[in-house]
Amino acid sequence: MGRNLYYEDEILEEKFNGFMFKRLLSYAAEYKWDYIKAAILLSGAAFLSLVPTAINMKIINEVLPENGAVPENAGQRAVILLSLWITLSIGAVIADYFSSKTATVIGNSIVCKLREDLFTKLMELSFDYYDSRPTGKILVRITNYTDEIANFFINNLLRVIDRVLVMVIAIICICFVEIRMAVMGIVVSIPLAILLWAVAKALHHYSRIDRNKMSNRTAFVAEDINGLEVIKAFNREALNDEIFIELSEKYHKAFMNTTRYRELFFPLSFAGVRILCSVAMYITALFIITNNIGAGFSLGALVVITTYMQRFSGAVYMICQQLQSVASITSNIERIFEVLGTESDIRDKDGAVELSVKGGAVEFKEVTFSYVEGLPVLENINISVEPGQMVALVGPTGAGKTTIASLLSRFYEIDSGRVLIDGTDIRDVTLSSLRGSVGVMMQDTFLFSGEIIENIRFSKPGATDEECMEAAKKVFAHDFIMKKKEGYHTVISSEGTELSAGEKQLLSFARLLLMNPDIIILDEATSNIDTETERLVQKLFTTVLKGKTCFIIAHRLSTIQNADRILYIDNKGIMEDGSHEELMQKKGMYYQLATARGRI
Repeated sequence: MGRNLYYEDEILEEKFNGFMFKRLLSYAAEYKWDYIKAAILLSGAAFLSLVPTAINMKIINEVLPENGAVPENAGQRAVILLSLWITLSIGAVIADYFSSKTATVIGNSIVCKLREDLFTKLMELSFDYYDSRPTGKILVRITNYTDEIANFFINNLLRVIDRVLVMVIAIICICFVEIRMAVMGIVVSIPLAILLWAVAKALHHYSRIDRNKMSNRTAFVAEDINGLEVIKAFNREALNDEIFIELSEKYHKAFMNTTRYRELFFPLSFAGVRILCSVAMYITALFIITNNIGAGFSLGALVVITTYMQRFSGAVYMICQQLQSVASITSNIERIFEVLGTESDIRDKDGAVELSVKGGAVEFKEVTFSYVEGLPVLENINISVEPGQMVALVGPTGAGKTTIASLLSRFYEIDSGRVLIDGTDIRDVTLSSLRGSVGVMMQDTFLFSGEIIENIRFSKPGATDEECMEAAKKVFAHDFIMKKKEGYHTVISSEGTELSAGEKQLLSFARLLLMNPDIIILDEATSNIDTETERLVQKLFTTVLKGKTCFIIAHRLSTIQNADRILYIDNKGIMEDGSHEELMQKKGMYYQLATARGRI
């Protein structure tokens, strides 16, 4: 997929379809008995709510005076019928309460599982997926969109089922009382249903646009929050305000287009269904009575029919209201299942085995890799590293140094060639065992909000406090940690603003050492550390890291000149390979950089 920016609308390859809806409903499979219970309660509530109307007909026909004469046993009948009417009404309320309660529990459980699956999938996806989308567009799917789907399961799905049951039972009841009226009600409802369906399709279309604009706005906000320091440093607040206003206006325009179609449901369903159906029923009744067509019907029957028809039209009206919500969330479902349906480029192959590192030999054989198809960053490179060797990767910015480290950890899939550890292709081993054996200290230090000791323990959740402290001591972080008010239990933010850049880097280093991997990759591990601390950290390269295969990416000459080998990377390949002394004697690319700046 091409790179998508905050101002670009996402184009989804697959539109909402029956398979997506079926898959969404599959989340309810675990709760099918609860749904059956809820459906039974809804059916009972629908039935019980309609029976009192039939009792009204009995009261009108058999209890109320006719031509001034009170029917025999009218009082007794009235007590019995009214008691039954009250009992059924209370029963309907109780059944409706329990069905609503059950629906709320089920809905929240289903969406919780959906959100868990979505998060699990996001953790599985490769870096390429995240490289191609702004963070905000991913974040909005697991928050806003799933919340709206939760509302669908809680407030919409069972309500639609409830109203459908009311419609069916109402029509059946009308058929028993007067079939001619039932036919008229159905005939009038069909064209209205077709019209409402057309409006629902248009609403879905505009909802997709609405969601795109919302994602764009959220992506921009997330990007701005992450880059707030840069924004302020370059005095971009006013310009970014203008961009945000523009994105908000586009969202507002899309939202208003969606609202126009959403609000069409009210006049169409209210005027079209409730008023038109009721008028049609009264006209039909009047026509039958005045023209003496077929069998006549009593006043009670007329009252019952019109009441049932009002319940029928009311149910249709409620379904129309729910339909607009369903039409809106279908665009959410598209985006959620786009994530769930994405296959990670990096995953365990069938039959993958656990990696067992014996010595830590690393080989790149004819490896070609490109972030964008057709534009290789590395091309047919060959690297052979002996167990326990310390290899420094140097070269100009963008040459592919960090890329080589990422390929060794299989953060990206190579286009061609092979990457081997102790002779085993890393694609033949499980990702868990590979990344448990290859430890990486990223160029961009990231800490998690929480205590300092928990940030160190992040690489080894079962580590004791003593083990965490020992790792901190090895990288000379213990002293500055103890100077903090709460020591190792000092709470820091995810940005680590309470720490200097060098302190954050040392914590990241301690986190890596606690993991104790067989192969270590240090990407600019000492770039933000002062000279004295760097001198101390250099000792680690000959003590703690001794015997481990180690790749170091750095620009400081002092950091890499004691490496066993130095690889100069440029022009998509390895341009020079040798020790510091050997490369200085060649007086090539490495020599030019080393003598020009003292930095590589």
